Amino acid sequence: MENLVSIILAAGESKRIKSAKSKIFHEIADKSLIAYVYSTAKKISPKNIIIVCNKKNINQISNNFTQAKTVLQNKPKGTADAVLCIKKELPKNKDVLILFGDVPLIEYSSIQRLIKTHNSSNSIGCILTFKAKDPFGYGRVETEGNIVKKITEEILANKKIKQINLCNSGIMICKQDFLFNNLIKINDKNIKNEKYITDIFEIAYKSDRPFHFSMCSEEELQGVNTREDLIKLDLTMQNQIKKKLINNGVTILQPGTVRLSYDTKIAKDCTIEPFVVIKKGVTIKRNVTIKSHSVIENCIIGEDSIIGPSARIRPYSIIGKKVKIGNFVEIKNSIIKDETSISHLSYIGDSTIGKKVNIGAGTITCNYDGKKKNKTIIKDNVFVGSNTSIVAPLIIGYNSIIGAGSVITKNVPSNSLAIERTEQQNFKKK
Repeated sequence: MENLVSIILAAGESKRIKSAKSKIFHEIADKSLIAYVYSTAKKISPKNIIIVCNKKNINQISNNFTQAKTVLQNKPKGTADAVLCIKKELPKNKDVLILFGDVPLIEYSSIQRLIKTHNSSNSIGCILTFKAKDPFGYGRVETEGNIVKKITEEILANKKIKQINLCNSGIMICKQDFLFNNLIKINDKNIKNEKYITDIFEIAYKSDRPFHFSMCSEEELQGVNTREDLIKLDLTMQNQIKKKLINNGVTILQPGTVRLSYDTKIAKDCTIEPFVVIKKGVTIKRNVTIKSHSVIENCIIGEDSIIGPSARIRPYSIIGKKVKIGNFVEIKNSIIKDETSISHLSYIGDSTIGKKVNIGAGTITCNYDGKKKNKTIIKDNVFVGSNTSIVAPLIIGYNSIIGAGSVITKNVPSNSLAIERTEQQNFKKK
């Protein structure tokens, strides 16, 4: 939308979350609050995004969101002051969309609806509003037909105003000239000595240039001030992700026990058992079962495979079709090809395992020599006996067998039997 600039307000001090880092960098479903808002802003005005920061977070914001301009608000003097900080950075003749770095669930479709209402009504501006089940803490919106008369913050509201359940989200769009010509009229003569941007709505109404409003769901407009808010928001996001997957043909048993990431991709006819954790970067293809207590991160799992229970798939691993990764098996930075079985109690790291390989219980690829990680290559149709240590780097050739209890330190040719054991000796008790 070329006639629009998106402003993300992210200069709050985050005192109530009681953290060494700004609240906007806390995560829900493995993605920071502000990253969600930034992703939405990129859809709306990809070339025109400004983020208002504080001294504590400006470097981190600049480094993480390189396509946005950053503007410093030196002292927290309220939302009106935060918006005034960006005046010199604004391209001319652009409407201004104001978003908040701690309100991550807002849908692109809701912003589109806000902009459409603004344009179709030919108004000076438009705000997103919602009806709250419990409006405590929100600014209350007084309306007259389809226009806004006034918004009163909770801390300033009398008993009558507190009965109103139409609430202000803070998200708004406004014509640039009107916004900045009137923000300077807002004073800080209130309990908190801050300049509230919400005062502009009464100014607009009294000047006969009122704002309109667009409705949105309360769920989309949840913000974060405390750890409790963060946990609540994360739960909402988890429920949204799971609902979408279930509706697309995935079975999630006991969804409340399963944790997913914002970018989790699971195909139809997969089953996710209870107490599974799926972190960032996971793609699971059709008809896969992830059994209970498994943890999966940044990997691809091929069709018809079975993972777990209590398996761990670490980053940069690729699991092929019809693979079995069983209980207490850890796979790290490895390729496991089709129809291979690693059924229990094994560690496979920095390895390429071929097709139709059987890895016996207790097998370990000894990949680290104290200085670097070394690679193990096991070709197709290999049988590795239980309790085998494979000391990388080495290659085990096609159709080979490794005897149980061996420590393999050299390459094994194809079609060979490799075995390494000391001779057993039996002594009678004295």
